[in-house]
Amino acid sequence: MVTSSQSYSTEARVTSWSRVSVILRRAPLVMVTMIFTLISLRYLADPVRAAAAAGISLTSPGGITVARVGFAGFPLSFAILAFTCLISTRRLLAGLYMVLTVVAVVTAVRILGILLDHSASESARLLAPESVLLTLSVIAIRLESSRRRAEVKAGA
Repeated sequence: MVTSSQSYSTEARVTSWSRVSVILRRAPLVMVTMIFTLISLRYLADPVRAAAAAGISLTSPGGITVARVGFAGFPLSFAILAFTCLISTRRLLAGLYMVLTVVAVVTAVRILGILLDHSASESARLLAPESVLLTLSVIAIRLESSRRRAEVKAGA
């Protein structure tokens, strides 16, 4: 049995692409929601152990609170924002731009840290997933923008 792209109807190909497009448009928001939730839970539950695993020593109650706020509070805030944008079609594009901004800044700071601190051995392993997330964010923004333009065109 031979199959080719001509044997599938155009309607089936459009539907398949639509499904992939829906997944690609939301993937960065899902990823950021999960990643930042996991980071924040780790630092909320046991900030001393989580910091020690990264080579950071927390020696005072004030330092522990600062770590909870910085390493748990901020990531949890971004996770909540990403999740609310994920479940709202109206906020999807804004959420994708937020993800792009956060990941671009984090990646730039990581590269700066590697250059200034000579920490390539510890930090470089995270550049690949951050680059993938950055690329997915750009693709998702383009797909969502195209979908919105087509929606406006169809309504006009």
